[in-house]
This record gives sequence, C-alpha cells and structure tokens, in this order.
Amino acid sequence: MEALETERVSARKAMEILKGEGLEVTESQASQILQFLEKLANIVVGQCLKGLKDDVL
Repeated sequence: MEALETERVSARKAMEILKGEGLEVTESQASQILQFLEKLANIVVGQCLKGLKDDVL
C-alpha cells in the first residue's frame, strides 16, 4: 500500500479559514486548534482501525 502524501495546514491558513467562518483567533490559538484536531483525527483513525481488526478476527 502506498503512503499518502499529506499537506499540513499552517496556522496562518487556519486563521484565514476560521476568519471566513466569523471566528478570529491568534496564530497561537490556531496552532493549538490544529494540534487538537490532529490528536482527535489520530484517535478516530485508531478507533476505526481497531473496529476493522475486531471484525476480521
């Protein structure tokens, strides 16, 4: 299986996206939000993979 290439969202880009949704945050806050989202994504993927493994066994 090939590894997927990923492009990270910068804190500045996250600030732009959030501002477009009406939420203004500092660069530090945007960085913390991105760190949280990365942790959350890792947990979700881990749970999905665990569920797949349980189904196979």
